[in-house]
Amino acid sequence: MDSLKTLMDKRQYDLVIKLTENSQDSLSLFYRLTAFVAVGQNVEALNLIKTKSQFMKDRLSLLIKFHIEILCLLGQFDVAYEELRKYEELPYESQEVEEVLRQMPSYIRNAEKDSLKHRGVDEEEIYKRLLSNKDEDVLFALDQIRELKLDHYILAILKIIKSYPKQIIRTYALLLLVANKYDKEVEFLYFDKLEKVNPSKLHDPFIVEGFKDINDLSYALQSQYHDPSIAQNALHLISSYLLYIYPRQLDLNKEEILIIFGYLSKRLLKIDDSDLKEVCLTKNLDYEKILSQIEEINEALNNF
Repeated sequence: MDSLKTLMDKRQYDLVIKLTENSQDSLSLFYRLTAFVAVGQNVEALNLIKTKSQFMKDRLSLLIKFHIEILCLLGQFDVAYEELRKYEELPYESQEVEEVLRQMPSYIRNAEKDSLKHRGVDEEEIYKRLLSNKDEDVLFALDQIRELKLDHYILAILKIIKSYPKQIIRTYALLLLVANKYDKEVEFLYFDKLEKVNPSKLHDPFIVEGFKDINDLSYALQSQYHDPSIAQNALHLISSYLLYIYPRQLDLNKEEILIIFGYLSKRLLKIDDSDLKEVCLTKNLDYEKILSQIEEINEALNNF
């Protein structure tokens, strides 16, 4: 294997491809895959994944990343979303895999966005995607029009925030109106209740009462847990939940926020959280209430 690494370092990709022609072990196959991509043989790289993925699943996060990136290089964005959904259904117990799965949807959207820029913006294509019933199409179109004037797309956006099935996508569309200070009353479906809101008067989604800003919250999490991975994941969970409940804000005090999302982060990272009761007692928090809120927020995040 060291010889393959040496050849890769020397950029002798064709020789690596030749030497790994009959390989079945995971490491050799990933060297072969990397060599194919390096010489621009993306179709061959994709065929390798299709025929040999069973030998490469012991490095699942790497396999997912390669597979999705190669599909994007080939312009097969719809297939990339389909393959990503298949990976999400696989059993896995790895924070690394979880992180890759979380990053890939935005990676696909950005790759497709760049691809469309090179072809020129097609307004009718964007409008068609806004009215699609596929989450990835709608999210892609919303990303595209962030840099455009909204006038041509207002009717489609209003339809999304009023009736699109998924709450988070309705929220993303609403935030587009908020960012553009759209100063008219609109109907927004907040879970199962239709509400009237004026986007120009709504607050920034990432405001957390008790903290000056996100940096202040991040510092408080790190001071509480003394573990960057716990703090970073907790911050991500808070951001996701704030988007999920927008335009509502967190109905929690400062200590509750730090404990609830810190322990959700611990759970995600598979770090021992058996001291929750003791911590609640130390901070004079209602353990049963905190536990109930952790479960409630966890369920909401699973629907994010």
